[in-house]
Amino acid sequence: MTWIKTTPVEEAGPELRKVYEAIYSLYPREYAATAAALIRPDGGSDSIVAAHSLIPEAMRHMMSGLAMMFQPNLPLTRSQHEMIASVVSAQNQCFY
Repeated sequence: MTWIKTTPVEEAGPELRKVYEAIYSLYPREYAATAAALIRPDGGSDSIVAAHSLIPEAMRHMMSGLAMMFQPNLPLTRSQHEMIASVVSAQNQCFY
């Protein structure tokens, strides 16, 4: 859970919702299931994307760039992405 104010996609106004939708449309299909797995027992969700929601244009550029790195035509596999994320999270003592 982020400790900053966020606006989840469910609560986003029309302009911010467009940014969310544009970003999510860039991710490969297999990443869509991951978002559903981040729902907490209280019904909320943790979202790296939502953590950037206070500045929608920055969110659009940063998360779109990340989505491009996950494209299936690039040399890293989904498993390799997950391993890199796990190692970085462990090093940073982060639960993500």
